[in-house]
Amino acid sequence: MAFTSHMSTPPSDGPADEHMRKTIRRKVAWRVIPVLAFAYLMANLERTNLGIASLSMNSSLSLTTATYGLAAGLYFVGYFICEVPSNLAMARFGARKWLARIAITWGIVATATAAVQGPTSLYVMRILLGVAEAGLFPGVIFYFTLWFVPRDRAKMLALFGMGATVSGLAGPPLAGAILALWPHGLFGLEGWRALFVLEGIPSIVVGLLIWMVLVDSPDKARWLTHTEKAWLTEHIYPSSESSGGRNPLRALADLRILLLSLSYFAKNAGGYVLVFFMPQIIQTLTVQRGAHYSTLTISLLSAIPAVFAGVTAITWAASSDRHQERRWHSAIPLCVAAIGIVWATATTNPIVLLVALTFASAGIGSMSGAFFQIPPTFLAGPAVAVGIATINATGNLGGFVGPYLFGILKDTTGSFFAGNLILAVLLLIGAAIIFLPMFRPKHGNADLTTSSQTDPSAAQAT
Repeated sequence: MAFTSHMSTPPSDGPADEHMRKTIRRKVAWRVIPVLAFAYLMANLERTNLGIASLSMNSSLSLTTATYGLAAGLYFVGYFICEVPSNLAMARFGARKWLARIAITWGIVATATAAVQGPTSLYVMRILLGVAEAGLFPGVIFYFTLWFVPRDRAKMLALFGMGATVSGLAGPPLAGAILALWPHGLFGLEGWRALFVLEGIPSIVVGLLIWMVLVDSPDKARWLTHTEKAWLTEHIYPSSESSGGRNPLRALADLRILLLSLSYFAKNAGGYVLVFFMPQIIQTLTVQRGAHYSTLTISLLSAIPAVFAGVTAITWAASSDRHQERRWHSAIPLCVAAIGIVWATATTNPIVLLVALTFASAGIGSMSGAFFQIPPTFLAGPAVAVGIATINATGNLGGFVGPYLFGILKDTTGSFFAGNLILAVLLLIGAAIIFLPMFRPKHGNADLTTSSQTDPSAAQAT
C-alpha cells in the first residue's frame, strides 16, 4: 500500500547535514535506548507476569475470573492518577533522577507482591505498582523529543518498545519455566510468589543503571562534540505554530488530546486483554479439544505472537518515518487487531486461534510508534510531555476496563465470545477517531527539523 503524506519535507543543508543527523542518531541511540528498553522490558514483566502467575495463583488465593480481571486492571487506576503529576515532576527534577526513581520504586512494589494473602492485598499492591510506574512511557517519549529529530522518532520509539516485545516473548516462557522448575516453591515461597521476587529485584538494578547512564539534555552530554550539541539545539525543537509551549497544562483541555486518549483507550483495552487472558484463552480451547498442555507449554505458545508483533512494530514504524505519515500508520494496526480478535472468536482450531491472536498482537503492537508522533505536531515544549502523559494515562484506563469487563463477561456467559466482539468494536472506533479532520496534517508542519522552524521560546521552556 502506498502512503502519501500531506506534509512537505523541510529543506536540508545537504549531504553534510544528513551525515550529521545519522551520526548523532547513532550515538544517542546506542547510549539511551538499550537501558531504557531494558527498563521497559522489566516494567512490562512486572505488570503482565500476573497472566502466567494466575494459572496457579487464582486457586491459591481463591480468585474468580472477575476478581482476577479486577486485580489485573487496578494497576491502571494508580497509573492514571499519577501519570500527569509524574511527568510534571520529571520536568522539575530531570529525566535521570525521575526515571531512576520510577524503576526502583516499581521494583520494590513488584517484589512485595509476593506477600499478598488474598484479593484485597492483591488489589492494593496492583494499585501501588501503577502509582510507582506512572510516567515511564510518556516520560521516555518526551525525553526522545530532546534527543531525536521528528523524522527519526517513530523508529526510535519502536526500538524502545522492543522492551515490551522481548517481555512478551521471553516473559511467559521465563515465568512458566520458574513455575515448572519449582512447582512446590522456592525460598520457602509458592512458585508464583517466587516469580514476583525473581522478576522484581532486577528492576531495582535497572533504576541504578538509568541513574548512571542517562543525562537530562544534550548540552550535558560529554559524549557529544560541541558541533553535535549545536546541531541538536538548532534542529530539535517543534515549530512555533505548535500550541502549548508556554502553558503545558493547556494540553489537558485540548479536544484533540482527549480524542486521542479515547483512541488509545481502545488500543489498550484490547492489548491488555490479550496480555492477561491469552494464556487462559489458549488453555480453555485446548482443554475443549481434549488436550491438556502444561503451564510451560502454554507460556511458550503465548510468546509466539510477541515475536511477530516485534518484527511488525519495527518495520511499520520505519515505514511511518520514511513516508512521514502518521494517521494511516496508526489506524491500520487497530483494524488488523480487530480482525484478529474476531477471527479468534470464530475458530475452534487451536492452530488457527494462535494465528488469529498473532494478527491481533501484531496490530496492537504496531500502533504506538506512529501514533505518538501526532501530538508533537500541534503541541510544543513541556506541553508535549503533558499531552502524551494525558493520552497515556487516560488511554491506559483501557487496561483496567478491558480485563475487568472481559472477566465479568466470561463469568456471566461462560465463554470469551461476547468480550472479544466488544473489544473488536472498540478497536474500530479507535481507528475511526484518528481520521477526524482535526488530525489532518498541515502542509509544512510535519518533520520540523530545520533551524528556520525552531521555536526559541519552546527551547527555553524545555
